Amino acid sequence: MSRNGDKAVKEKAQDVLSYVMEDAKKDFTITRFKGLGEMNPSQLWETTMNADTRTLLKVKLEDAVAAEDIFTTLMGENVEARRKFIEDNALEVVNLDI
Repeated sequence: MSRNGDKAVKEKAQDVLSYVMEDAKKDFTITRFKGLGEMNPSQLWETTMNADTRTLLKVKLEDAVAAEDIFTTLMGENVEARRKFIEDNALEVVNLDI
């Protein structure tokens, strides 16, 4: 691989991915918001309100009762139920954002 005249040899796919991601992040700032209220007006316009740049996805709820049960478990006041859910499903995690 070469980047800006620099050449690099990578043996593993993970090393290639890390190399490419490192380069891709140089011109970007990644920001995470917990809610829309944390954004200033220009950020809200750019990410949410501007019809030319936003992407809307339709969400379909196949099983409302199951979704409500999981939501109540994860967001409710019962700490033990939440802990049990996390422990029971910890090894099934595919994408974790901390």
